[in-house]
Amino acid sequence: MTYAVTAPAMENAFSYTNHEVFAREVEARSGARIAVTFLPGGQLGGVESTINQVRDGVIQANDPSDVSLAPIFPEIQVLSLPYAFTSRDVAWRVLDGPFGQKLADLAAEKTGLRPLAWFENGGFRNFTSADKEMKTVDDLAGLKMRVPPTPMYLTIVESLGMSPTPVPWGELYTALQTGVADGQENAIPTFMVPKLYEVQKQMIMDGHIYAASAVAVNEEWYQGLPDDLKAVINQAANVAKWTNRGLAVSNEMAGRNYLEGIGVNINDVTAAEKERFRALAQPAARRWLEGEIGSELINDMQAAIATAEEELGYR
Repeated sequence: MTYAVTAPAMENAFSYTNHEVFAREVEARSGARIAVTFLPGGQLGGVESTINQVRDGVIQANDPSDVSLAPIFPEIQVLSLPYAFTSRDVAWRVLDGPFGQKLADLAAEKTGLRPLAWFENGGFRNFTSADKEMKTVDDLAGLKMRVPPTPMYLTIVESLGMSPTPVPWGELYTALQTGVADGQENAIPTFMVPKLYEVQKQMIMDGHIYAASAVAVNEEWYQGLPDDLKAVINQAANVAKWTNRGLAVSNEMAGRNYLEGIGVNINDVTAAEKERFRALAQPAARRWLEGEIGSELINDMQAAIATAEEELGYR
C-alpha cells in the first residue's frame, strides 16, 4: 500500500504525525499483511497529481483537503458553508455520524476515492491583515483578501465587503509582503507554517469555515480487501482521526499563544457579531452552492448540525 502525503514532513509536523499514525497502525494491526510505503512531502507530486494517482489505482491512499477535492467532487463544498458549525465538537459529531458517512459514500461513488475518516485541516479559518485591526465585520470592508482560487471562497469574501484576491499557496507570502493582498484567511496551524505572522499582524477569530481533510483510499482496492483487512484500515483511520483532532486543538492553542507573544493582535468575535457575519455571508454562499449541488445535501447537513447542537447542549 502506497500512501502519499502532500504536506512537507519537516515543515508541518502536525500533518505528518497524524498521517504517519495511520500508516503505522495499518501495518501493526494487519500483522504486516499490509505493508505501507509512506511518502510525505509531495514525493509523488502535488495534491492534484496524487488524487489522480489514487483514482487511477497507481497508489492506494492520500490526504486530500476539502478544497483540493472540490474540482472533482463539488459536493464537498457543503462543509464550507460559512458559519455553519457552532464549534469543532459539533463538526466532529456531524462528520462522524450519518451525514459524514453519506458524504463519504457519495465521494466514493462519484470519484472512486473513498474518505475513510474526516480530519481537521487545521480547524476553523480566520481572517488576518497586515496592520488593520478587525473587531467587527465592518472593519473588513475594502480589504484585498487572498483566497484559494475557488468560487465559494470568493463568494464569502465578497459578501463580507472585501475584495477577493486569488493567489496560489506558493505565492502567498510574497503577495502579502508586497501588498498584492492586504490579508489572507487560514486556520492558525496553517498560518504558522510559512511564517505569515512576519507580514500579518492582525487576526480576527471569526471562524468562517471549518477546514476539513481526509484519509482517502482507492475505492476499488478497498472494496477488494477481505473483511478483516477492511476492518484494519477502518480502525487505523479512526485512531489517526482522533490523533489529528487532538493535535489540531493543541496546535491551535500553542499557535495562538506564540502569536500573541510576538505581538500579533488577535480579536475574538462576540456571539452577536458572529450572527452579523453569518447573516451577510451564509445566504450568498448558499445560493451559489445550491446552483452547484442542489439543496438536498445542504439541508441534510443543517439538520445534522441542529441534532448535534441539541445532543451536545448548545440548544
